[in-house]
Amino acid sequence: MQLDNAKLKQLRESNAWSQSHLAEVSGVSMRTIQRIEKTGAVSPESAKCICAAFDIQFDELSVNDNYQKSEPSLADLLKFKVMDIDKKAALVSFIVAFIIAYGIAISMGVEI
Repeated sequence: MQLDNAKLKQLRESNAWSQSHLAEVSGVSMRTIQRIEKTGAVSPESAKCICAAFDIQFDELSVNDNYQKSEPSLADLLKFKVMDIDKKAALVSFIVAFIIAYGIAISMGVEI
């Protein structure tokens, strides 16, 4: 696996952490931290430990030449908008059903 070694070093320094502190909080040896910052080569387990120490996802530090971040497409935005509308419709349906059930209970003389 390959990490963005410059980004890792920048992240470590922005937290004012030394390599030895990162090694301590991540459970990865200091020699491994030094090697990763120099070459970017990392095992999956070490990558997982380092990302956990920074509380970030692996893809925030990974190097993937085939992947290019892009702006969300119109279809993606519409999909999220539709999901939001579906949630609102479900909530309104639940509230209406609750009000109807409450009205029926009151009309039957049930004490609530």
